[in-house]
Amino acid sequence: MKIRSHFILIILTLAAVPLLFLTTFATYLYITSPERVLFDSLSKLESFDIKKLTASDRAAITKYLRERPPNLEEAFFFSDGLAILSTIPSIPNKGRINVEKMNSSIFEKAEDFNYQITSIPLESYSGQLIHMVRYPRSVAKKGALKNGTLPRPRNFVIIFAIVFEAFFIILSLTMFRKIEASLKLVGKEAQKLRDGDIDRPIEIPLDKGYSNEITSHLANLEEFRKVFKERKSQRDRFVMGISHDLKTPLAIIKGYAEGIADGLFDDSQKMNYSLEIILQKCGQLEKMIDDIISFIKMNDSDWVKDFDEYDLSEYLAEFEKYASATGGVFNRTTNCEIRIPKGTMIRMDKQLVSRALENIFSNAIRYTQPQAKIDTRAFIEGGFAKITISDNGIGMTQEEAERVFELFYRGTNSRREQGQGIGLSVVKTVMDIHNWEIGVKSEKGAGTCFTIAIPIIS
Repeated sequence: MKIRSHFILIILTLAAVPLLFLTTFATYLYITSPERVLFDSLSKLESFDIKKLTASDRAAITKYLRERPPNLEEAFFFSDGLAILSTIPSIPNKGRINVEKMNSSIFEKAEDFNYQITSIPLESYSGQLIHMVRYPRSVAKKGALKNGTLPRPRNFVIIFAIVFEAFFIILSLTMFRKIEASLKLVGKEAQKLRDGDIDRPIEIPLDKGYSNEITSHLANLEEFRKVFKERKSQRDRFVMGISHDLKTPLAIIKGYAEGIADGLFDDSQKMNYSLEIILQKCGQLEKMIDDIISFIKMNDSDWVKDFDEYDLSEYLAEFEKYASATGGVFNRTTNCEIRIPKGTMIRMDKQLVSRALENIFSNAIRYTQPQAKIDTRAFIEGGFAKITISDNGIGMTQEEAERVFELFYRGTNSRREQGQGIGLSVVKTVMDIHNWEIGVKSEKGAGTCFTIAIPIIS
């Protein structure tokens, strides 16, 4: 069933409730009305005690009943004492009235009640139809009686029900139209995205009449459009960048291979040099392909990792050995200060995290000079385990530090180095997969510091 059909069904159902109440209330009023009870009693008496009422008699009685005060205690009886209807406790509902007893009761209740007696002459009966009504004196003092009448609550209920029904229908239709218009607007903008129109911004209504929970999702669509457009642009740059970066080492490999095939390197020294260049460029290609595969794999939404629990202290002890050995090979001074208590457990993919830390450490080596210092620290702070890798190398500007995790972004210093600008993007993706935080602070000519915040398993 469509949303439109659901709303129509709800509106019809809710609209039927007051209508059902109104019908039931009207039926109840009819069944219990004194008019109906009185005429039923008179009709029964016509065949026994009195002659058949004439049309004039019925009209006179009906007119009087409509004008009498409603919802009061009352009694109808003939002048000869025959009672036909009574809601006053001291007067019988049927049968003969004891006049003396009735007068005595009226005298006793005179302090609490006002009594009003009216006679209705009838053409079909020699006597008169007597109507007695009483109401508490407290009611009269409060001003409820006006010109000898009381307000008729049944009329107020009917009017209220009609007004409520009309108000409800108008409100429901107005609400339905706004919801329908909002859904059409969202559908229209979603259709544009489906058709591939991602360059034009999503139309978000500023009119309060159309600004609601449904149209608020247009903001989410606009964010999706921006992200999708950026991903598309990123993909295009990815393809162009990879195409360019792969051609350079391939061209060198091809050139040296052709030179060897053509016999241009006739001595063993030139031959070995050429083979070394080919092997070097093959290694470069292999690293580029690994980075590409890692980036694509980690950005695949269908790829899910099952993390294992590790003792962070033991893991960092292993990384300390790697940092010390690698720093010694490249003539860098390394210092590791691990202040993580044993038994501090975290969840992670060990291979991915190792690759990320090694990438950061490799960048520290790349952008520092021999004898430079690289510090690795780990400590507990604010419920998180924090790891910092800092150096005193060439550093970055603030703009470069803000963009360092972007795919294919290469700062001024890195443009002289081999690489595609993928490594730190992979690092950021690894952090995001683990729901860890990574930040960078750097100062031109003073060095760089990467900080990783890791939630601890409680």
